[in-house]
Amino acid sequence: MKSLWTTLRYTYSRLRWQVIGWGLGLGIYGVLMVSMYETLAVQQDILQTLLANYPPEFLAFFGGDPNSLLTPAGFLNMYAFSMFPLILGVFAIMAGSSMIVSDEEHGRLDLIIAHPVGRSSLFWGRALGVLAATLSIMFLAWVGFSMAPGRSSMGFTWGQMSVPFLTLFTQTLLYLALALVLSLLLPSRSLAAMLSGAYLVASYLISSLAFMGDRLELVAKVLPHHYYQVVLSLKELNLVWLISLLGMSLLMTLLAYLRFTRRDIRLSGEGSWRKR
Repeated sequence: MKSLWTTLRYTYSRLRWQVIGWGLGLGIYGVLMVSMYETLAVQQDILQTLLANYPPEFLAFFGGDPNSLLTPAGFLNMYAFSMFPLILGVFAIMAGSSMIVSDEEHGRLDLIIAHPVGRSSLFWGRALGVLAATLSIMFLAWVGFSMAPGRSSMGFTWGQMSVPFLTLFTQTLLYLALALVLSLLLPSRSLAAMLSGAYLVASYLISSLAFMGDRLELVAKVLPHHYYQVVLSLKELNLVWLISLLGMSLLMTLLAYLRFTRRDIRLSGEGSWRKR
């Protein structure tokens, strides 16, 4: 147990600058978006003119329409939360794919295992450290978005603003787990990151373009971004979708754990496909 917490602290410390960079970046963006809405709210004619010049397809791509974008929730959805799964997905894929395999490819993992640290303690310590870093980024972003709305015309409470971050967390966790399990199944971290990134972008684009046809909508229903919910109330939250995404993330993490406990550790460098 002691080695697990030591690994957790080490992993979180190694990610601290990414936490600060991603978290503060998103938090500052939130403050700017709220300020932007306040500027446009007092000049509704400018906002209406701006939205009227957007093509309907552009608005549909980001999940909005001219009427909903005049509301605070619709405005935040289009200019912030609609893009966050793609943005934070980059962090998730890089962190997940490097959680174990990065040290293996650099020849450090065998030295770590040589110390009195079991594979289970190492894996779950790393996993909890990355999870803590992800939650810290979400917290900093949530603070940035929540600082102003209570004192502005948006009127959101801190609790209401946490709901879209809950659904964003499930999306981020899913791609983190996907990158992790692929890094342990494929020959190299770079290949795992590339395939995870391609899946992330495909899920985002196909789900956003689903309005263009029934076939795209059918494909979108099997992709995770289709189940991303931007709502500001727990009553509007689809808990079945939320729990299902969390369950898939847990399942992939357990698969990665089983793979890690049974695979041979490379001394350094990337692996290769086994010959049959």
